[in-house]
Amino acid sequence: MSKMKQLIDLINEMESTANYYLRLVDEFKKLLSTEEEATSETVETKTEPPKELKLEDVRAVLATKAKDGYKNEVRALLNKYGAESLSALATEHYAAVLEEAGGIGQ
Repeated sequence: MSKMKQLIDLINEMESTANYYLRLVDEFKKLLSTEEEATSETVETKTEPPKELKLEDVRAVLATKAKDGYKNEVRALLNKYGAESLSALATEHYAAVLEEAGGIGQ
């Protein structure tokens, strides 16, 4: 793989990771604003369907963990959910994998 291709791949992964973290920040802001409203006055709660996670979201987090030296842990996590690779991971497991991946390296 050429250096340029590696740099482009790295930039794409970094961009995906950044987008994932920006979505997390937005969710935390929503949680905080909801919590503040709930303590100041009684508000009807609207149930909003959870945002659907995409393969890129999971890939960004797992790629970061693997680059940080936790490649074996990432592979074990995927295997736990019956996937030999990320592309074989069933979409219904994305949220669980992301949640567990957060604990890798902690």
